[in-house]
Amino acid sequence: MKTNNKLTKEKQNTPIIVANTLWPLPENLIKDIKTERIISGLLDMGGAELDYHDLVGWAELVGYLMPATCVSPLKGDAYEIYLYCVTKYMNRKKIEVPKEVEIKELSSYQIQKLDEFKKFIFKSRGGKESNPVLNALKEVFLN
Repeated sequence: MKTNNKLTKEKQNTPIIVANTLWPLPENLIKDIKTERIISGLLDMGGAELDYHDLVGWAELVGYLMPATCVSPLKGDAYEIYLYCVTKYMNRKKIEVPKEVEIKELSSYQIQKLDEFKKFIFKSRGGKESNPVLNALKEVFLN
């Protein structure tokens, strides 16, 4: 029996990329990553002009960087970028961020590095979100 590789690939879930696989992500963060991806996937499916900037959310950035802190403390720009992502993620969830860790702005260099993180995560996970729910909706409404 011949299988359609495109169909097989579309039915798989897009992996969650992390900096260190020795430390598992908290379940609530995994849920938030999946939720962000579904929302951005629906927006993309609805015709919004989205690229990796929009398709990699704050939860996914935190999920990538958080396990890296298990190996060694983040320093310099990586530390500030991580706290900026945590601040954005917590603000989105309407959770108060302690003032001593809150970072509201990044330098232009740090914004460039954040953009590189987003692009890396997007490429590493295989591009746009793929999961059974989005794939079924695409099949029903777009085919």
